[in-house]
Amino acid sequence: MPSPALGGAHAPGLPPRRRKVSTTESSRRLETQSLLSRLYDKVIAFQTLLRREQQAIRTLSFSEFTQVTMKKAQLLEELRELEGVRRVQQSEQDGKGSSVVTEALLAKLLAAVEETDRLNRLNAGLVEQSLEFLQGALRAWQRSSGSAELYSSSGVAVPAMGGRIGMRG
Repeated sequence: MPSPALGGAHAPGLPPRRRKVSTTESSRRLETQSLLSRLYDKVIAFQTLLRREQQAIRTLSFSEFTQVTMKKAQLLEELRELEGVRRVQQSEQDGKGSSVVTEALLAKLLAAVEETDRLNRLNAGLVEQSLEFLQGALRAWQRSSGSAELYSSSGVAVPAMGGRIGMRG
């Protein structure tokens, strides 16, 4: 019977020896795991921006909405770059098994992406509702008589002047 100390069969009562992983294979797995962790962090950051976007939509804060949109665009570009690297790594490792840690990271990333998709769809619905509300308010305002006289340029309500603007001169 081969000796366990020399890499042969395992001794009874002890767990089987693990297959030796080459340094190259080990470093590739670590690179993949690091990449998946970075992707996950970026997706979570994107979710944070989507929640800020929701608040901006609900409060009709155009400046906040604009800032968040710019940050989202930048983060999306970073995500695309990382995903491109991940795809290249995946194609290089096709046919090779992945570790339990890598599989767990992939599952965690997938769950985060699904939540991001849900938040994005929710925000799209909020934008649609806000636009409908603003269009309805604008139509109502345009139909009212003397609507242009209801507010001063500073936004302060002014009393109606009987439909005529007084001018001297």
